[in-house]
Amino acid sequence: MGEESEEQIKQKYGNLKIVWHHEKLNDLLNKKITAPISVRLKPTNKCNHKCFFCSYAPEFEYVLSEKLKRNDEIPKEKIIEILDNFKEMGVKTVTYSGGGEPLIYPHIVDALKKTIENGIELSIITNGQWLDGERAELLTGARWVRISIDACNAKTFSESRHVPESFFDKLVENIRQFAKNKKSGCELGINFVVHEKNCDEVYASAVLFKELGANHIKFTPLYTPRNFETYHTPFKEKVIAQIKKAKKDIQDSKFAIYDTYENDFNLGSKNRRCYKKCYIMQTVPVIGADCEVYFCHDKAYSSDGSLGSIKTKSFKDLWFSEETANIFENFNPIEGCPHHCTYDARNIFLTEAINCFGEHVNFI
Repeated sequence: MGEESEEQIKQKYGNLKIVWHHEKLNDLLNKKITAPISVRLKPTNKCNHKCFFCSYAPEFEYVLSEKLKRNDEIPKEKIIEILDNFKEMGVKTVTYSGGGEPLIYPHIVDALKKTIENGIELSIITNGQWLDGERAELLTGARWVRISIDACNAKTFSESRHVPESFFDKLVENIRQFAKNKKSGCELGINFVVHEKNCDEVYASAVLFKELGANHIKFTPLYTPRNFETYHTPFKEKVIAQIKKAKKDIQDSKFAIYDTYENDFNLGSKNRRCYKKCYIMQTVPVIGADCEVYFCHDKAYSSDGSLGSIKTKSFKDLWFSEETANIFENFNPIEGCPHHCTYDARNIFLTEAINCFGEHVNFI
């Protein structure tokens, strides 16, 4: 069981997917700006949960989200324009996420329909509270749906997300029904952020979400900007033991357990880059609910991560502008990214792959 699931991990969350995009690799090598492969689209900053660990909550004091305003939403006309730009440019995939909760965005049905109509592969990261009705029906054909839920009982769920306990039962039913109705090509995943309130529920949660019909669960540590390792020290080994037990007891060909909890400790305190060029910024940008385009998920809603506003211009015009080209050419992550980087491992790989091109490339 374990070996098969390790292969699944490489397929779902691996850092080497870029090797299948030969044209993009050549474009990066030749300093040619082309459409991003994928775009994170954050349609609203409003949310129906109030997670104590939300990186976009002011009280969490996450240093990279100073520009976020809770009431920001992309207007309906603009999001349709954006999706038409994606089709014209050849963007392959869209992931709806937050910011806030994408399923409470008032125009989410229109946006999902337009995404499907334009032939763009679809995915979403959601808290799942509104994963029902027409919204759920449209998402049954998505490539993947990832639900953020960090508890296996109503009490912990309520305490962590500051919502009524009744929300938990509704969410559990949403997951159960979606798992029954989704198409076979849709991967239903659970993203479980481990923190001090749920560290005893890791194993039980894996059991629950397998029973509900999810395809996988991914355990990740709560990232705290200032005291990451110190925060997790009291319960780290206990969590790792539960994940290992879950892999042994319940992981199989139909349900995978992704352990990025232990691995992320290698990244959590790594706040320095070892390369002068960021290639991911041309590959997976973010559009915020403020109609700003950010070149990195970790720099969304930060002043130094913005490519510019698309309130009065199209995404396509901004992407292919001289100003954007200058940012791509001159931004130095050694100086500009002294913080956690989600895509650090991918950038290291891309830097090595691109820099090794030359006279000796055939001597493998």
